[in-house]
Amino acid sequence: MRCKVARNRPWGRSRLVSVRIGECGVAQLDNGDDKGDGGLTRQVLDSFEIVLYRWNLLTDEMSWMGADTALMQATGLATVRSGAALREMREDGKDRSDWALQAESGDHNRFVFAVPTGPAQVTWIEDQARRTEIDGIPHVIGLMRRLGAPRRIHQGVTPPWSEREGRAMLARFLGEQGIDRPRSYILFGIDNLRDLIRALGPDLADEIIAEVDFRITAARPAGSRSARVSSALIGIADVNADTETLPRLARRIMDIVGRTAVQTSSGPVNVTVSAGICHAPRGSHLPADPLANAIVALDEARIGRVEGLRFSHNGDGSVSLRDRYVSGARLVMDAINEGRLTIAYQPVVRAGQRNMVAFSECLARIRDPQGELVPAASFMPAIEHLGLIRQVDREVLRCALATLRDHPGQRLSVNISPQSMHDSEWIAILEQGRDACPDACDRLILEVTEGSAMIDPPRTLAFMNRVRKMGCAFALDDFGAGYTSFKHFRDFRFDAVKIDGSFVVGIAHNRDNQLLLRTLSSIAEHFSMFTVAEFVENTEDAAYLVEAGIDCLQGRLFGMPVLEPDWLDLPADTARLRA
Repeated sequence: MRCKVARNRPWGRSRLVSVRIGECGVAQLDNGDDKGDGGLTRQVLDSFEIVLYRWNLLTDEMSWMGADTALMQATGLATVRSGAALREMREDGKDRSDWALQAESGDHNRFVFAVPTGPAQVTWIEDQARRTEIDGIPHVIGLMRRLGAPRRIHQGVTPPWSEREGRAMLARFLGEQGIDRPRSYILFGIDNLRDLIRALGPDLADEIIAEVDFRITAARPAGSRSARVSSALIGIADVNADTETLPRLARRIMDIVGRTAVQTSSGPVNVTVSAGICHAPRGSHLPADPLANAIVALDEARIGRVEGLRFSHNGDGSVSLRDRYVSGARLVMDAINEGRLTIAYQPVVRAGQRNMVAFSECLARIRDPQGELVPAASFMPAIEHLGLIRQVDREVLRCALATLRDHPGQRLSVNISPQSMHDSEWIAILEQGRDACPDACDRLILEVTEGSAMIDPPRTLAFMNRVRKMGCAFALDDFGAGYTSFKHFRDFRFDAVKIDGSFVVGIAHNRDNQLLLRTLSSIAEHFSMFTVAEFVENTEDAAYLVEAGIDCLQGRLFGMPVLEPDWLDLPADTARLRA
């Protein structure tokens, strides 16, 4: 029986062009027949942008009438020769396959799916399917047609799913896989998105996000799934890559995203992405919430860099990072509210004068209700990732000011985060400490990391100028690990620099690090800055650092952080940091 084009009754509010398919119609597809009624049928199908297909459920083979039509070529359907291949290119592929295998002969179904057909553009396809048997072999026969013109989209390439549904789909897909396969949650985020929104506005940012979503989805590996999981985060669930191939896969996708500028309505914009990966190798379980772990890895990948890549630390998978963070946050807040957050002191000694403590760095510590110290690993991740840094900075400052008041011969340093630089309560605590002990600020050093200083240089400089007038000194922490420019060295006027430990460990026998350290020391000397070497662990490294002219040394060799050091009651070297 020949396939005929006819008007079917309305589906919903619209009237759809459909094909009445008999038991033998699609079974006799012959893509080589362009003559007679067969050729006429294909002309009609092409004019309505309709293609017919036959899917052999026993062999998985698919054949088409209209494989050379514009619709088939534009959507990539022309290359599909099996049900498995069609399943992989459709977000509803599993649902459609499940229906086909469970349906009885004569059952009908209708599916709608989207196929990327251009930058931030998709074509919606209607798939009308009928379960039947041909020569005793189970088949699905049907038609596909375009629904409307191709549309540019701003919600990614998987509408109309919400972000919540996208998250659920990826989680469900990974959960359906057995532990005999590697499973990965790869999360991509646009670098410096906040700057793009501020410079270009939210509408153009939406265009950029949509195009990035499209590029990531188009580049995802076969057999994977992808979805927008938040306003600007795109996730890929993969079940093939291992720890060796995952970095290459992520880097390939990152390269595809950043290779060419994104064309927006206001012109081209260059964009890069970073990635965080939560991976479970064969034989192991994914964490309870792989997205939470991937988010943490993405945050770590973005620190101080663009196009960063980081794997999450999953532990045994029995407890998600989110659960650990919530538990850690509760521990921190209970300790603050109950007065159990205290500080430990690590000495920083004058080079060549091991017994002369120049100052002590204050580090947050927590006691449990029984008075025992809680390992820092139990609460530091929660402080960093759940926005508790301001509360902790305030408590550490309170403790340090109390020590300066009670021990007038001591000089202390405390770390300050970017958030606390703009915290009015932190400033109020500092002012109260100065009022209670007029010279406390003169003996207080504030340590700022390079990454913190560079987040918002004008605001950092304004904060430093305000607090410096109160008498505080400033040290640049982790010097050499970031991207501070000579201009910012001149503008910030740090009193001291703490050379990053990665340049210090093993320096006595590492000529590369020796050269780098002397370069960093020379830069500090040029800007009249006091130098401190961190992570000094043995006498050989210490001797080299003294010979190299470093002013102070800090590390395990001279003392670990302790709660009640015996040097607090001794006079420290309180000479003002070199001007």
